Amino acid sequence: MNSRIFIGQVKHERLKPVRHQLAYPLYVYCFDLDELTELDRTLPLFGYNRPRPASLYDRDYLDDSDGTVREKLTRFLEAEGYADAVTTVMLVTSARYFNYIFNPVSFYYCFSRRGDLVCVVAEVNNTFGERHVYIPRRTDKEGNGFPARFSAPKHFHVSPFNDMTGSYEFVFSDIRKELFIRINLYRDDELAFYAELWGTPVPLTASRHAKV
Repeated sequence: MNSRIFIGQVKHERLKPVRHQLAYPLYVYCFDLDELTELDRTLPLFGYNRPRPASLYDRDYLDDSDGTVREKLTRFLEAEGYADAVTTVMLVTSARYFNYIFNPVSFYYCFSRRGDLVCVVAEVNNTFGERHVYIPRRTDKEGNGFPARFSAPKHFHVSPFNDMTGSYEFVFSDIRKELFIRINLYRDDELAFYAELWGTPVPLTASRHAKV
């Protein structure tokens, strides 16, 4: 099983116009998209496209079109020329809990057959029920190691404290070993906001799932 739980913390810090910081503990899932059916069968508290205390529904991700999460993601990757190189996708996300869901952001780590990171997709949701899919471009010089760095211009409204100007820098560790994600928002070449998510892996077994 590649799927697991990460237990850790999320931190946000806004630097402008007024400095503000928050940090709190949480856990997130890391699903191998090819294992969702098996997880539905083996985890009593997890459901794939059916109600359980924790569930994942295809309709909650990417767009409103038909198909599985994997099928919908492939359509996004095809538009960017990545689809043929991707064989494994790891989705970092929160589940639907007792039929309630709010995911500020989910991340899709897309790996090749050789185990190289082809790309990372970030799906952002705001409090208005809107969502946007970022497929940022890799910017680090090595291009195949970790931490992996990506960038994308900002195209989606999230916070009333930050307008639509600026660009994002994404920094990712190797999700197969650990969870560390940092998102920097730069405006006028200055850091205006950053968010960090990190955690340690826990096997996604029935007993550990019940415990968290």
